[in-house]
Amino acid sequence: MEENQVWSLKARGVTLLCFVLNMFDGVNIFTLTYVSPVLQKLFRVNADAFSLAFSSGLAGMAIGGLLLAPLADRLGRRPVLFAALLLMGVSMLASAYAVDLLWLSVARLFVGIGIGTLLASLSALSAGFAPERYRNMAVGLPQAGYPVGAMIAGFVTAWALPIYGWQAIFLAAGGLTLLLLPVCYLLLPEAPEAASPVRYSIVQAIGGGRSWTSLRLWVCTIGGFMALYFIASWITKLAIQAGLPHTQAIIASACYNGGAVVGTVLISLATLRFDIRRALAVLLVLAAGLFLVFGAVPLSVGGVLLVSFAIGVTLQGGVNAIYPVTAGAYPPEARATGLGWAMGIGRLGAVMGPILGGWGLSQGLPLVGVFGIFCAPLLITALAANFVSPYRAVEDGGR
Repeated sequence: MEENQVWSLKARGVTLLCFVLNMFDGVNIFTLTYVSPVLQKLFRVNADAFSLAFSSGLAGMAIGGLLLAPLADRLGRRPVLFAALLLMGVSMLASAYAVDLLWLSVARLFVGIGIGTLLASLSALSAGFAPERYRNMAVGLPQAGYPVGAMIAGFVTAWALPIYGWQAIFLAAGGLTLLLLPVCYLLLPEAPEAASPVRYSIVQAIGGGRSWTSLRLWVCTIGGFMALYFIASWITKLAIQAGLPHTQAIIASACYNGGAVVGTVLISLATLRFDIRRALAVLLVLAAGLFLVFGAVPLSVGGVLLVSFAIGVTLQGGVNAIYPVTAGAYPPEARATGLGWAMGIGRLGAVMGPILGGWGLSQGLPLVGVFGIFCAPLLITALAANFVSPYRAVEDGGR
């Protein structure tokens, strides 16, 4: 860790590369969202049944965060990151050959394991190179890569899907992910704390004096991810239900992700001046209000696109702020474990979100009813974030 408060060129380069890696997380997650209406028809399943494919990927993220991400604190960030990239790429290629919902769901499980492992490792890596003043920003900015990748995937899918089919979308995403392996091997350094002789067990990292902080973070991730992955999984379908044709609904998804980029960048920059926990709370309260607007107010095509963008700004900007809040709550040598467990536990909410959304859509609930389900988790997350204590080395284990 640098002793001064200068954010070096090397540290910025690490943050940039983490941003690029997060872009491919967004690509690999959202490609399924964009092609889901086609696959539902192909496999002859309704929205409720197809939620298995979404939820298996999210369950995989939980496995990756809980079981594999902590290895980054013990073996180093680089080897764990390389393994996660390899698993993601190969599993995306396997998704392209799915012949039924079960095959697709198993492939998505392994995609999710790779993503869950990668997300925690990236955040810990970027934090490790940044001085304290810039640490929240260094963790927050790479999260903007996720919606950038999702947005690019949305525009590419809207163009390529009618011409090349859904298999080509998965093959391209998997192939490009694998191409990142040699790039990372050559350019990505190991985190400074990897050389530390301190090694925490999982219980030591997240328990003891940090137990209450860990529990509050888990409340944040469960509630935040529940709403986030409801939108991530069903935004295309929701836009269709709001009256848009399929192609324009994909564009609405891309607008949402454009807003997510703006929101994530803004809240990352805001960490230099404001308490990120308070900024997170404000954005999520606004997101709850926009949920009700989307569901209750009749909107034109332009209105749907605008509100989708605003939801992206507030929802994903607020939820992505949980990453720097979490990174700042644990010592450097336990950061990947803390992040992995917070994000892994949060996948309970991520799994529940698409299932609840699919259930609401299948039951024919009015759109405002479907969106209303997720307002309470957003408000609970906003409240819990305000009670997360940052890590202080002089008080290690004494919260």
